[in-house]
Amino acid sequence: MSQIHIIIDSIGQVPDEMLAMHKNLHVVALKVRVGDQEWRENEISTKELFEISKDKRQHPKTSQPAPGDFIEICKPLIEAGKEVIIISVSGGLSGTVEGARSVANMIGEKKIHVIDSGTASVGMVQMAKVALEMASSGSTAKEIVARLEVLEKATHTFLIPDTLEYLYKGGRIGGASALFGSILQIRPLLYLVDGRVAVMDKVRTKQRVINRMLDELQKYQNLEYIGVGHIDVPEEGEALTARIKELYPDTLILPAKVGSVLGAHLGPGLLGLVFQEKIST
Repeated sequence: MSQIHIIIDSIGQVPDEMLAMHKNLHVVALKVRVGDQEWRENEISTKELFEISKDKRQHPKTSQPAPGDFIEICKPLIEAGKEVIIISVSGGLSGTVEGARSVANMIGEKKIHVIDSGTASVGMVQMAKVALEMASSGSTAKEIVARLEVLEKATHTFLIPDTLEYLYKGGRIGGASALFGSILQIRPLLYLVDGRVAVMDKVRTKQRVINRMLDELQKYQNLEYIGVGHIDVPEEGEALTARIKELYPDTLILPAKVGSVLGAHLGPGLLGLVFQEKIST
């Protein structure tokens, strides 16, 4: 068994086949709840979450993994002489990375390495793939961490929410912005900068903001991959993917699965991109 284990939180949406293939890969779950009902992220789909939220007339809420969730995975590994690398969703989106760091300080500061991915979804998964490949090739944890830190700086995330309601109820925008944005059909183009959500532009109508996002994407021409994500709008996701394949015929295009935790903050109808610039080896 590998001496280096990788832990990734559930916002990454790691494919089941990837988990089955790598015994040194582990997932720690965030949670989502509506009223008094709570689920681990992968126990409920975004569609189910929104239906329950609508029926109960209560906005969904989320919570990061408890310290015990990390300890349950990390402690036996540290006791067995392993090293652990934790890849967390962007610290600007969740407190998960701070929770992981507190656990590292408690049980194995020198053997547990925490990486703030600065992104979400497929961006985290691609970082985990690199870490697993390096570990299997004999790289040290220090070498892997250094590489992941480079990848974090080369990875970018764009988001187009279909509604401002979820951003407002999650405390991301004020009530006046949500009200007038909805009335005027304003669609913000969001991006992650230093791991935090920021507004790149505000455009009227969804098609125009998609065009704006693709204009911004084309500023980057030498890309390792482009992940395309959506929340419960598969036809829009397919149309966006087709346009990107035309623009980048030689670039790897990947699905960027969005789970219920991000769904609770961004709402149905979201479109998003996660992409990484190529870096020298």
